[in-house]
Amino acid sequence: AWAWTLIALAFFILYIFLRRSQLAARFSFLNTFPFIPLLPIFFFLGSAYYQARQPNTDAFHLIFYNDRSYDLLITGYIEDAPDYRDTYTNLTLNVEAVDSGDGDLPVSGHLLVRVDPNETYEYGERLRLRGKLKTPPENEEFSYRDYLARQGIHSYMTTAEVTRLPGEDGNPIYRLIYGFKEQLVANTYKIFPDPEASLLSGILFGVDTGLPKKLQDAFKTTGTAHIIAISGFNIAIIAGLFFRFFKWTLKNERLGAIFAVIFVFLYAFLVGGDPAVMRAAIMGSLSLFAKQVGRRNAGFNTLAVVAALMALWNPLTLWDVGFQLSFFATMGLILYAEPLSNITIRFFEKITKQEATAVANIINDNVMLTLAAQIMTIPLMLYYFHRFSWISFIANPFILPVQPAVMILGGLAVFVSLILQPIGQLLAWVAWPFAGYTIRMVEFFAKTPNGVIVFGDVPLWFIYMTYTSLLLVTFNWSAIQNWFKSAASSLRAIALTLAFSIAFICMITFWSASAKSGDGQFHIIFLEAGSADAILIQTPQGRNVLINGGASTSELSDELGRRLPFFTRKLDWLIIASTDEDQLAALPRVVERYVPENVLWSGNVQASFSAR
Repeated sequence: AWAWTLIALAFFILYIFLRRSQLAARFSFLNTFPFIPLLPIFFFLGSAYYQARQPNTDAFHLIFYNDRSYDLLITGYIEDAPDYRDTYTNLTLNVEAVDSGDGDLPVSGHLLVRVDPNETYEYGERLRLRGKLKTPPENEEFSYRDYLARQGIHSYMTTAEVTRLPGEDGNPIYRLIYGFKEQLVANTYKIFPDPEASLLSGILFGVDTGLPKKLQDAFKTTGTAHIIAISGFNIAIIAGLFFRFFKWTLKNERLGAIFAVIFVFLYAFLVGGDPAVMRAAIMGSLSLFAKQVGRRNAGFNTLAVVAALMALWNPLTLWDVGFQLSFFATMGLILYAEPLSNITIRFFEKITKQEATAVANIINDNVMLTLAAQIMTIPLMLYYFHRFSWISFIANPFILPVQPAVMILGGLAVFVSLILQPIGQLLAWVAWPFAGYTIRMVEFFAKTPNGVIVFGDVPLWFIYMTYTSLLLVTFNWSAIQNWFKSAASSLRAIALTLAFSIAFICMITFWSASAKSGDGQFHIIFLEAGSADAILIQTPQGRNVLINGGASTSELSDELGRRLPFFTRKLDWLIIASTDEDQLAALPRVVERYVPENVLWSGNVQASFSAR
């Protein structure tokens, strides 16, 4: 950290020197964009802050005891809501002490431990665990170690003997929040049947572990997983409800906004406080604040401030996939929601010859807003998940319109059931059709053949180029339009030239390929390949058989390239009829270019260097 700080200081001194010297006058763009020389300084300071936040691996931190070959005794308290799964339960412990055989040693750190299912645990409960500490695993597709590190967890225990200790620890407010959440989830399963109960637990309280894997995959396939992951969409509905409720009850708009912000953050903590949730909560709160002080809410400024605050709170948030998707979805809404909505409005105005209709507004709310968000998230989805769900563009307009009803009616039913169970049950019967409709539509669209296009690994440079191109076109669209208008005649000439060139190249390519493919005749071709001949046999069906290879790599490769079909880079058979050096010297390198599917040997493999 100190090294990065010194580098930042050196650049700051250089910046001051350039500003006071005459060199700055030679670079006019520095006067227009004075912040550009400051960017490296902020980058290096960010690097210093990132390093300063890394844990020290010493005997007083839990990481020090990872991957030991013996069991350890770990003492701590549960610092997060238990994560109940079908076959196990995840607990997050704030560790206080480690006993490796010589008594308790005070340590700090956080531990994720997997314990047996069907046991009930509570926030703040003190435990003593016996087991082996491990470094969280990672592979080529997913790094569980990095995922947990973003939550401050660097140690993992897959199995443990659990002993409950007397007393409680932790924050009393968190204990109340988590206890309240547990009761809400339990009531959800009391008044709703599954799978609707599990869906509502995910939508309302961020507990989606009750959904079976098949249904979770259906949400992912249809691109509607953002519904069950608490995000800006959910927070926007909650913030609007809280604001209207407190404004109506308190008869004061500003006081209502203050209470709405407080309850939005309480809700964010209730559902787990993931980076995507906190981003939405902070942005929603800033929007309410801007409205109350009479200032225009500049989307980009708000988004930048929120990202900076969250990076200050936890630098590793920037690497969180949920935060990245939420950030770019919000950027897409800021950039493209209004232009896309205007396109729809103009289209319907041309058809109806009057102001925008209700149909245009419905399309904007349920299609164009989704499209605006997805424009900026598709590259990230390709990079992280290697898939593109085109069916999501069809599924979302059918599913999103009912989500406010799912959240409002479902949430109201659960909260009322805490006070009056029968009335809560009645409200649940009213809310159930909307949740049921959501699940049935997701399952219906998930059955669409080839609804998801699967990609291989997408390189990082492709993501950078895509976002750079998108932003360049977005911010310079008027200039690009003017350039196209001024260069229209030249562009037409270039387009025609390219069209004729591509047609000519395609014609030559296919003519060459057809000329070299199977023509119904049997060909035996003696290839000149140095001091000895190689023989190429082409069957009426277009199969290619090479016998021996000769002495010259370049000549054999040239002969094969001229005679094999254009789209073929393989041999059906390679026959080694002689293992003499002059008959095979060209083959070791040529068979890397024209790989044989089958090989037939004749002779002693050890007879020559090339044969071996």
